[in-house]
This record gives sequence, structure tokens and C-alpha cells, in this order.
Amino acid sequence: MMILKEQGIEYKIIPNSLIATIRFNLKGRKELHSVINELSQSIPQEYILGPAFCIYHFVSSVKEGFDVEVGFPISHTVETGEIKTRMLPQIEVLSMIHEGTVEKIGESTRKLYSHATEQGVVSDEFSREVFIDSNNPVGKKVELQFIIHNWNQLLAKNLERVLGEEKKQEIMQENNQLSLDSPLDERVQWLRRVMESLDKLATEDQKYDILSSCAHVFPSEPIEKARKIYENIEEQTKDPLKAIDAVIEFMEKDPAWPKPPFRSGNIIYSSKMPRDPKKYEEATNESEKRKAYCFCPLVRNHLDKGVPKTFCYCGAGWYRRQWEGTIGKPVRIEIVKSILNGDDLCKFAIYLPEDL
Repeated sequence: MMILKEQGIEYKIIPNSLIATIRFNLKGRKELHSVINELSQSIPQEYILGPAFCIYHFVSSVKEGFDVEVGFPISHTVETGEIKTRMLPQIEVLSMIHEGTVEKIGESTRKLYSHATEQGVVSDEFSREVFIDSNNPVGKKVELQFIIHNWNQLLAKNLERVLGEEKKQEIMQENNQLSLDSPLDERVQWLRRVMESLDKLATEDQKYDILSSCAHVFPSEPIEKARKIYENIEEQTKDPLKAIDAVIEFMEKDPAWPKPPFRSGNIIYSSKMPRDPKKYEEATNESEKRKAYCFCPLVRNHLDKGVPKTFCYCGAGWYRRQWEGTIGKPVRIEIVKSILNGDDLCKFAIYLPEDL
């Protein structure tokens, strides 16, 4: 991984760890120092196994500032007041050490994310900072962690689950030749071949099941809110579609859902906001518009490489988790529009079950 090292970036696997955290709406970095000090005084010192950290949640109902968890890795459960203990699952990260003033930490973060994007590495829906300056927990030495969404690993797992080992091996050929240092063009060409093989070997329903299961994991907190609304209105009215409409009305007001869907009969239509709304509006041609719209670093700069629109079933997984989590039943999703098919956005039709 020479390219990573040349950029001052290290690939790391961080094992499962028990953490004690406080979750709150961070308005400015100055708050971190006092929260960390308060937290450290509330946890027995012999329980603390490492430096403090801050998790930034990207998808959130917070309207200003950041939705964060500040905490410590610990050896024993701590439940005091606002402090909650949970297990942080194993994560893969690209790590960079920021040394310097806090005011310039944004420059280091942009450098880390820019490199990951150039390599086509997909991020998860949160990031971490680890405060390794023991004299000042939010001082001049901070480890920035880009959390990797290991898409290839998820693809292999779901191919085997749906199609079996033999077809998985056939589709995943050459995967072992790819690494985090592989040029993005090679990764895109591999992705194109994988999608073409999948188109030949799987039914539409199988492709949807496999790829939607590889998507980013939409956070559980907004889904739990939507589910409560759905269940309450459905119980009051005995009309599931009225309950669906109440959920959509909630989505229109909650920042966690930046572009609410709309319903027509038993079908819900959804699409995301553009990744870069300003560039999307100012685009002078369709190619620029599609590039500004797409969130996926694997394909947005290679929309002319012939990746089949089948790949957008991965994006359908974002909505699959939302609606299956809300209504507690399976949904079926079709790709209505796709930038991989020459459209200027990706649009999905979510078919509600007949026995809703």
C-alpha cells in the first residue's frame, strides 16, 4: 500500500471494542474539551483503555452543528446519567494523523477524504477522531479515521447467500488482484465485468436482493422514529396507507431525510438530493450534471465506462432498509431512472406489499 503511505495514510483494522459515550448536538469544537473532561471524571479510571474519541454521524435529525458521540474505550459497562455503553463493531479505517492547530484539522480531513475518493474507496455513514495528545485531549495531535464501507466483502457474502459458492467465484473473478492502492480505473473495469456477469447469471429479483444488501446502512434512529409514527397512525386509523402518508409527512420535516418521497397508490417513489447541489444546478451539460448528482466514488467520475444500471440496486438498498424497517415487512424496489442509463438522476419505485 505504497500510495497510501506516501500520502501519510495508514490502513487499519480496529477490533470490536466496548465504548462508553455521550451523544449530543455539538455546536463547536470548543465544547469537546469540557465534555471529554466531564466524561473521564464519570468513568472509573481503571476502566478506561485508551484515548478519547469523537464519532460524527452523517445522517441525523440535528439541524445545526453535528450529531456526535464522545467517548472512551472501556473494560466494564458504565451506565450513569447520559453515559451509554455499547459495543462498537470491528471497523476498517484509513487513518491519518493531524498535527497542528485545531483550526487546520479540516484541511487534513479533506486530504484524507479526497485521497479515498480518488481511489474509489466508499465511506460508511460516520467518521471518527481519536484524541491522542494526552496533555490536551482535543489538542494538536488527532487521528482522523475514514471508516471504510467494505463493499467488495459484502458483495461476496451476498453472492454466496443468494447464488451459491460456485457462481460467487465465477462473478468475483480477479477480486483478489484489487487492493486499496489499485487505480480507480481498474476498480471500475472490474465492477463493470462483475455487473455484466451478474446480469447473465441472476434474475432481477436476485440482483436486487444481492446488491441492495451491499448498500450503506441507513441509521436505525430515524427508522425507529418512522416506525413508531407508522404503528401509531395505523393503529388509530386501521389504514396502512394513511400511516405511510404520516411517515412521509414526518420525513418532510426531519433533516435525516433530505429529500422526502411521494406515494402513488401502493408505490412510493424516492430519489436522493444531488451530491453537489450547486454544481448540479450550474452544470452546462448532461455529463457534468450526472457527475454532480452521483454519491458513489466508484462510478461518478467514470460514468462513460459502461457499468450497467444493475449497479444502482445498491442505491436501492438505502430505501429498502428505510421502508422495511418502518413497516416491518419486505418491499420490492425497481430502478426507474439511473445516471448509469443516461438519466440526470437515480429514481426508485418502492412497491409496498399487498398485505400491508
